[in-house]
Amino acid sequence: MIIPIRCFTCSKVIADKFDYYQQEKEKLTAIDNKGDNDLKFFNDIHTKEILDNLGLIRYCCRRSVMSSVDLMNVI
Repeated sequence: MIIPIRCFTCSKVIADKFDYYQQEKEKLTAIDNKGDNDLKFFNDIHTKEILDNLGLIRYCCRRSVMSSVDLMNVI
């Protein structure tokens, strides 16, 4: 998977925080998985606490971490 090394806007290093973010997000998904796939992209999983714990307080860094998508499975 290709992840961003630095934030595109402020150039803060975010690559070292990405693995922890993915693991914690998977834990939240496993806990909150209710089997409803009708609204796939509008679920109740909020990752604010994870991003706060990582020290990502700028919205540009949050955007860079949250919006990265694994396209290797699609290709």
